Amino acid sequence: MTSPIYIALSPIIFPLFQRKITLLSGTEHLPKSGGYILACNHVDWLDGFYIVATVGKHRRVPTYFLSKSNNYWWTGITAKIPNDRSKIIESAVSQLHRGKVICNFPEGVRNTTLTLLPGKTGTVRMAAEAGVPVVPVGITCDAGRTMGQSLQFLFSKQHPVSLAFGEPLMFPKPQGGLTSEWLAQETQRLMIAIGHLALKTV
Repeated sequence: MTSPIYIALSPIIFPLFQRKITLLSGTEHLPKSGGYILACNHVDWLDGFYIVATVGKHRRVPTYFLSKSNNYWWTGITAKIPNDRSKIIESAVSQLHRGKVICNFPEGVRNTTLTLLPGKTGTVRMAAEAGVPVVPVGITCDAGRTMGQSLQFLFSKQHPVSLAFGEPLMFPKPQGGLTSEWLAQETQRLMIAIGHLALKTV
């Protein structure tokens, strides 16, 4: 069930982010039903909100972010994960099987350089275990040094944002299982797709 907080706030907050996106492409690649993963490069403190607003507008579904913290309960877009790291994938797969859309940032941290950081393998592992597609996403924008500066950029007439969604990628389980070599290879394939959309090298 969609959070009442999300339902109440989205008509107010979404337009603020949507108007900043001056170049948007690939929304036709967003699946129309079922759970899937969005995998995006990470530039600014507000990256996730641009993605949530866009998916909410074009597919009328919330996008969730995995979090161990309760600090963002008010957003209505966090999916609580266990503190036990060994159970995180299992929890995410359960959320995906329930039809949730989950957004991950495989780089793990914000990165303003022209080269993507090596991707973490968790996104591919989740997709393979759940049997769901991963939609690569590229975002380009001016990065705020702090959350406060990012909010200033949001309300400024300058600092445009570009957002591009790529064709969904599938990661079917290999017969030999999810080996570290396979996970690294497939994560690299995902990062190449993200880099192309984000205009970054890998």
